[in-house]
Parts: sequence; C-alpha cells; structure tokens
Amino acid sequence: MKKLLSTISLLLVVASLSAQEFTPAVQNTNDFRGRIEGAFEWEVAKDLSLEASVQMRLKNDFATVDRIQSAVGLKYEPIKYFNIGADYVLINGHEVGRWEKPRHRINANIEGNIKAGRFALSLRERVQTTFRTDSVNRFEKMNPELILRSRFKVEYNIRHSRWTPYLMFELNNTLNAPKVVENYKEATLSTDNYVSRYRAGIGAKLRIDRNNRLDFYYYFDYDRGYNIDYKGNKGDLKGYVQENDHRHIFGISYKFKL
Repeated sequence: MKKLLSTISLLLVVASLSAQEFTPAVQNTNDFRGRIEGAFEWEVAKDLSLEASVQMRLKNDFATVDRIQSAVGLKYEPIKYFNIGADYVLINGHEVGRWEKPRHRINANIEGNIKAGRFALSLRERVQTTFRTDSVNRFEKMNPELILRSRFKVEYNIRHSRWTPYLMFELNNTLNAPKVVENYKEATLSTDNYVSRYRAGIGAKLRIDRNNRLDFYYYFDYDRGYNIDYKGNKGDLKGYVQENDHRHIFGISYKFKL
C-alpha cells in the first residue's frame, strides 16, 4: 500500500509539473504604419501568372522604415473559381541605425472564390514558412516559423465604375510556437499553437486602364506575440512578456498587369 501511495504521489507531482503554466507580463503598444508597394503581373501561359513586387513598410507613426521586402511567385487557376500558388519573399528588417539579417519566407496558397450578383467572395488559406538567418534559441523563437493565415474577402462591383471597394478579415494561427519552460537546458522542446493575429480591413481598387491598377487600403491589425527570454549561462527563464501590438496600417499599391 505504501508503495502504491508513493507511486500515486509521484504521478501527481509529475502531472502538476507538466501542467504548470507561466503567466506573462503584458505590454501594449499602439502605432500608425504605412505601406508603399509596386507590383508586376504577367500571364506567362494560359491560367498561369507570374507576379513580382517590392514593398516598403513604415512604423513608429510613419517616422522610420520597418522593412523592405521583395517577392516573386506563381499563381495557377486549374478550374474556374479556384487557384493555387506559391511565392518567395526576401525580408530585410530595419531597426534604428541598422539593418537586420535577412529572413526568407515561402508561402503556399489555396484560394476559392464565387460571385453572387455584384459581390465577389473569396477565401484564401496560406501556409507561411519563415526562415531566419540570425542565431536564435529555438526555445525563444522557432526557426523556421510556421503560420496558417486564413483570409476572407468581399468585393463589390459598382456598375459603370472603375472603383471596386472591398472588405477583408484575416486570422493568423501559429503552428509551432515554443512553449515556455522553467529551464530550457533541462526541458524538451515542445510547441504550441494559438491565434496570433486578427486583421480587419477596408479598401478600394482603381482600374486606371487595361494595364494599370491602384489599391488603397486601411487595416486594423491586432498582433499578439510572446517575448521569451532565458539566461544564457544557466538556462533559467529570465523574462516572459505578452506583447499586444495594435496597428493602424494605411497602404497604397500600384500594379502593372501585362
């Protein structure tokens, strides 16, 4: 009986340790941001398009550059109302006085769309993989990072108008965020998933002529991330902060469609 009670006690201790939760400190920020983009689209074959773009992002109330990123990708429409695609993005992040080491991102997309009267509805699912080139502790930041991005969009075709207004909503779900441990040198790396971003937006596309397009938009972006910090020598948890970023994003994009 004593052995049985000892075994049960040991199992309860292990279960309580495995179920231990860490409560983060909370940090809230608000920022106005901007995006300026130039893009090119070329239909290289029937139902197959090549797209390329360069985008500059501003932060700190439009005062500083956040990043410059370049992208190239392919989109294929095998059947009407459905397309698949993939693209590569080179991300050059910027902090005050310096450029960060670049990150490499690969996106795989599936999108379906239907028309209902003058409305066009679309749902896009994107698996986003980002590879870092700087040295990171995988208990603090995963490399590569995996995110599932789900975007719903509604466009309205105004009769006899070159303007097409739209609404969009997007959710980001992390797929391999690192779980917090008391000491990373004594623990096994495990991952978690949670909704990390909510984004709602409104915009309008302007068809200037057959080849030239403009897109004006505003997004409200809520980004929830976790800053995990361990002591490098001992491995003990040093800091754990939930960073809630509230961003107002104003953007303009120009596309030349060949």
